[in-house]
Amino acid sequence: MEEKLFKYSVSERIFNEKLEDGKFWEVNQSIIPTETTIIDFATLITRPKAHSWSGGIFKKSISNNEWVQSSIIGLDFDKGEISLKEVYQKFEEFGICPNLHYDTFGTSAELHKFRVVFFFDSTIDNISIYDKIMIALEKIFFIDPKCKNPSRIFYGGTNVKITSTVPVSLLKFIEFIDINKISRDNYLTRNIIGTNSITANFCNNLYNDYKDKHFLAHNNNFNCTSLKGGKIVDWDMARKKVKILDSFFNGEWLDHNQLFGLVTNIIYIRGGEKKIKEIMKKFNLEGKTKYNSNNFAIIPYVKKMKYYSMPVYKFSPHIEDSEIHDIITEVNNIRGHVEILEPINKISLKEAEEKMISSFNKVLDNDETNKTYIFSLPTAIGKTRLLTNVEKCVIALPTNNLKNEVKERMVIDHTFSPDTIKFFGNSLNKKIEYYYQIGLPKKSMGLIGQISEFKYPSNWDDIKLAADYITQLEECKNPNKTVLTTHKRVLNSDSFIHKTIIFDEDPLNSLVEIKSMSIKDIIGTQYLHDPLKEVANFFLPLEAGIYETPNFKINHDNLADFIHDKNIFQTNVFDFFNSKFFIKNEDMVYYIIKKELPIDSKNIIMSATIPVEFYKKLYPEMEFEVFDIKHVEQKGEIIQYTGRSCSRKGLNIYGKQISDEVGGKTVITFIDHKEIFQNSPKEVHFGNCSGYDNLNGQNITIVGTPHRNNVEYFLMAKLMGVNFDIKNSSMTYQKIQYNGFEFMFNAFDNEDLRNIQLSLIESDLIQAVGRARTLRNDCKVEVYSNFPLYVSDQFIIKKKIA
Repeated sequence: MEEKLFKYSVSERIFNEKLEDGKFWEVNQSIIPTETTIIDFATLITRPKAHSWSGGIFKKSISNNEWVQSSIIGLDFDKGEISLKEVYQKFEEFGICPNLHYDTFGTSAELHKFRVVFFFDSTIDNISIYDKIMIALEKIFFIDPKCKNPSRIFYGGTNVKITSTVPVSLLKFIEFIDINKISRDNYLTRNIIGTNSITANFCNNLYNDYKDKHFLAHNNNFNCTSLKGGKIVDWDMARKKVKILDSFFNGEWLDHNQLFGLVTNIIYIRGGEKKIKEIMKKFNLEGKTKYNSNNFAIIPYVKKMKYYSMPVYKFSPHIEDSEIHDIITEVNNIRGHVEILEPINKISLKEAEEKMISSFNKVLDNDETNKTYIFSLPTAIGKTRLLTNVEKCVIALPTNNLKNEVKERMVIDHTFSPDTIKFFGNSLNKKIEYYYQIGLPKKSMGLIGQISEFKYPSNWDDIKLAADYITQLEECKNPNKTVLTTHKRVLNSDSFIHKTIIFDEDPLNSLVEIKSMSIKDIIGTQYLHDPLKEVANFFLPLEAGIYETPNFKINHDNLADFIHDKNIFQTNVFDFFNSKFFIKNEDMVYYIIKKELPIDSKNIIMSATIPVEFYKKLYPEMEFEVFDIKHVEQKGEIIQYTGRSCSRKGLNIYGKQISDEVGGKTVITFIDHKEIFQNSPKEVHFGNCSGYDNLNGQNITIVGTPHRNNVEYFLMAKLMGVNFDIKNSSMTYQKIQYNGFEFMFNAFDNEDLRNIQLSLIESDLIQAVGRARTLRNDCKVEVYSNFPLYVSDQFIIKKKIA
């Protein structure tokens, strides 16, 4: 994981000791802005090459009036009133670890003078907030009053020790200050700073911290629930269901974070505030606990801030609480219960086959173009077998591997697009990979063409490979032959002139792609390629959020020619300029690209997981006709265990238990959780299940609820024209209705966002279940997930273990 960079100011010159009175201006004039990691900062300030520094960024001169922001603060302790150990202990009570400390130049054997430095996860850009923070810290610690100044310049020092490279949460830091204030002010809340000054909500909805190439993710760091008012709760029942609550009632000591989380839950229960205070006082008197004034100050602080109930699984150390969202919901609802609101009427396999074949042939026989036909079908109904006889069309599959499998089953004369080319010369492969990495696939094709025409230095074997590749592509232009290819190739090429394009499986992931770009690529190149300055100037002041991509005046060909052979970019810069919307998060940009469905052709999409409503919103100008044949009687059995969500975080806690239940059965799960299970196939996981036939007829187990990253939900919603506020689009654990079911689920409050979220989760689960082909095989699929599937035969909250 790349270390975070922090902006601050540092002296160009080295100052290994304090200057004489009247000469400090030499330090001031030497200060320049910089941006480094915590580790590099520690090196810069250490004697014998100690640079002076300020945590602020300034417009011009180093002064309070020129201050812009700070993400680093230093606290000086030079009177001997508190030890370094005591400072750290005071912060550790709140789960905060300062990032580093060092001895100042004035330290001695008689008086230990030291400085403690904090690096925050977000910047302070309001001078009033900065002043309030520093004034409060002075009262809490009796620090050197001079270090309150936002333009304060600190000397370096000796014995620099890094104690954490993880940025300190500014929200938690302000929470530390406010709770200390309340405890000193007779539990009054009138003078607190409040986290509302930093963020509108404790929820960080913009981005969550799990990411991979498929943008799958667990939920946000603070998933709040939206419970308000005095709810009546049976305390005895609550204690039976919530382990940490029972422990608290029994006098077990809770640390700050545990107590804070519990308070956010209990204050919404009628009589809850009184109950908390009584229990804390009772066990303090008995000597079992030592709750101090800061602990009691949590109660008025949480009330004042109106925080929602923090999910219990976020703060409870007990495995029994690993699926509990909030106490009220846990007591008043049955976790994992699925209410069937609308029974599903299923047709026989024979009837479904007849419907599919009849409808498919009618579509093939008509002469309509500029229209897309969607066949929503169950897995294993025989759609691929149907396609092996279709003449004069393009058949597009998700991957080259699946294309090659179908190639072996074709009945009619056909041709096919080539697989990804692999040259003997490794430098050629690296060059082609680089072009794809930065968004220049045409540059790759141009290089292959040059090699085939002896215009690029290559060995004979590579020239022959390139020539064969080009020849194979030329064959695909014959409209009288059926062509097998991939989703990506047919959507990125205008060389196919066939009148019928058939997509075997849903091509949504190729039509709509989310990619990423580092802003550093733009900023670092702007001085070498002047047109990029417009882009750099656009991004530099931009706050984190979601935006429509501007129409920059960038000549793509000129930029491509400029970076030729330079290897300047490390991320996909070029595709960004073709994007529709993007999300900025720190130094990264995540953007969404929409490709058009083929025009002047008849498009047919056949899939078990196609989200029909997505297509209608993404392509409102396109005419669609839908054949819904997905509800079909199955020969096999699908049983779902809904008592646990089996999210990524959940599996980190209780995955071993489920692994013991499953034993040696084949398990499809998250790519990063395969090692938990005895038998999880290497190539198949959530996000990569489509088309695989190697588990046909086997008893398999699906473990997980594949939530995706919020980036994907938000960008997809923007593309569909959904109206939402990204900063107030929270997920809550709530009772929802979807697909004829009513159940408890962690979902967006915004209905349109929620439908996008649920549809994508459902798609990944259905694809995984479909690998066993229960439609035609007498086999059994067990699903561990709290998201109910329409294909499931039974919903059981907890599996009985013999």
